[in-house]
Amino acid sequence: MHFTLSGPRQQVVDKARWVAKECLEPRAAGYDASAGHTWESWNDLWNHGLLAISVPKDYGGLGADMLTYIMAIESLAYGCTNSTMTLHMHSIVQQVINAIATPEQKEVFYRDVVEDGRVFGSWGSEPESRGGTRAGKRTVIAPIEGGYVVNGRKHFCSMAGAAHRCMIHCAMRGYEGVDAFQLVLMPSDTPGISIEGEWNALGMRATVSPSVSFDECVVDRRCLLGEPGSVLKKGVIEGFGLGYAAVYLGAAQRALDFTVEYCKTHQFDPDPAPMSWNIVVQRNVAEMTMVLEGARQVLFKSAGLWESTNPANRAVLAARAKYSAASAALAVTSKCIQTVGGRAIRKGLPLERLYRDVRTATLMPPNSDRCMELVGKAELDVSED
Repeated sequence: MHFTLSGPRQQVVDKARWVAKECLEPRAAGYDASAGHTWESWNDLWNHGLLAISVPKDYGGLGADMLTYIMAIESLAYGCTNSTMTLHMHSIVQQVINAIATPEQKEVFYRDVVEDGRVFGSWGSEPESRGGTRAGKRTVIAPIEGGYVVNGRKHFCSMAGAAHRCMIHCAMRGYEGVDAFQLVLMPSDTPGISIEGEWNALGMRATVSPSVSFDECVVDRRCLLGEPGSVLKKGVIEGFGLGYAAVYLGAAQRALDFTVEYCKTHQFDPDPAPMSWNIVVQRNVAEMTMVLEGARQVLFKSAGLWESTNPANRAVLAARAKYSAASAALAVTSKCIQTVGGRAIRKGLPLERLYRDVRTATLMPPNSDRCMELVGKAELDVSED
């Protein structure tokens, strides 16, 4: 497959590269240190149209196809993993809205993004359950007179306290199994929402992802996205894993580029030449370059096939991309630190931050074991059911 874009599609990626360099990267270390919301970067993404990258053109967005989207996400993550990861989560919500929301809902929700620069969160993981996107059994939504009531608790709630609306993964009372899966786009000021504890993590610190509880949170029908179980038939939630892979590769590429430049410009006694002349350094750089290129080919192929494949196969495409990118990014960021040496662990250099972000983000579901299970079952024609 060829992964060359042209015309407006390439312009979106070019814009992402410019925003990453000029707007996101200068703030990345500061956001990591403060573990605060990336407000300024979200504003820049909005001003340059990228907050609406997944909003359809009919509603004022860029309407990017999956390959263009993934290339843009990788480019942005090169500048700041935290800003880009939250953008990705926000953007998948926009894709879900496009897949199952009513025209009336789209008008309201997309206006929040396009005109007001609002960010949306997606909260699926639960403390008592493994996995993320389909974990909703303990967060229950039930019909009441005049609307619905939500009760439960989520953790790893990125953008908690900043997201304007939050896509809550719930189980609809009265339904069983996957047929109960219900998404609720809840306004952040709904009475009964409580942020619990702090977010003081190894990496991805500026995603601000504490736990959140829901105590008798009342919403009306306009907050429900689709019917129970309907979104799982669309193959849209699987896009989370594909975007995660793009974030990993963007961060790893930044680490590798820093390492290459560092080795070209630094010399240490007793060697008379720059580090780049060392055969071990050369081999390390060659290995990292090829590992990233291989993972990128898997990612781009998966993104290129996205629109033409059936929903069931999208989970496999995302698993291939996420596993390859996670393995590559972990190996590359670690080897970058080993290549540069002890100086790499200092906060003044970006390598330790990029390593921490990659090590943290690659734990997001589906984990590597689950990804391999999905790929293996697909190869062996073993049904998920």
